Amino acid sequence: MYIFLGIMLFSVALIVGLGIAVKHFQAYWLISGYNTMSRERKAKVNVVGLANFTGNMCYIMGAIMALATILIMLGQETWGFIAFGLFVPLTIYIVIKSQQFDSNAKNRDGSLTAKSKGTILAISALMVITFLGIGILLYFSSQPNNITISQQQLIISGFYGEKIPLSTIEELTLQEDLPKILMRTNGSTIGTKNKGYYKLEGIERAKLFLDTSKPPFIFLHHDGQLVIFNYDKPEETKAFYEKLMAEYKGGL
Repeated sequence: MYIFLGIMLFSVALIVGLGIAVKHFQAYWLISGYNTMSRERKAKVNVVGLANFTGNMCYIMGAIMALATILIMLGQETWGFIAFGLFVPLTIYIVIKSQQFDSNAKNRDGSLTAKSKGTILAISALMVITFLGIGILLYFSSQPNNITISQQQLIISGFYGEKIPLSTIEELTLQEDLPKILMRTNGSTIGTKNKGYYKLEGIERAKLFLDTSKPPFIFLHHDGQLVIFNYDKPEETKAFYEKLMAEYKGGL
């Protein structure tokens, strides 16, 4: 959770800092596209207007990212994703609007060249496809895993799911506290929800299916591995633990 917050705060600071540098300190070399132009092409660009526009857009992007981060930290993941989704229309707007500062992108009558139109279309399509792909991935990864007991197996369906024979369980406990999460090695973290493989304090590797804000947690050791999971409601976690413990002891 704190790693996510740190990364997002750093990203916000970086974007806003970029905007300040470009708009107020004439760091035009930071403007993508402009910095690779030849001297002749640069001469046809209203760089002051482009810099002001770029700076303002950086401030807006920073504000959107900050808002999305706050929403996710507050457990409002859906609204946080929607906030992040604003980057798609904003990016398309930036690509289109920035053309007005570049005479290289215009015909003599002021209309955009075919190349500029193609660039706008390609970037817009890429942004939409990318956002849809990420959105679909985040949606399915954010869905709670269905955890059941069937035919002497603990079955965890969904992303990173697996089937654990009850006969392989070495230790089963219910704990109120969770060791500090140090690193996600292969998984999905959305707000307080963690799914996949993580490194915890004092634990080199564990597989999590849990919401850190909703203890208690079921610790299950099997085949030298550790799986930790819980349900949305504490009473559901406790009830499932008792059921799983009964099934496990019954098979001994």
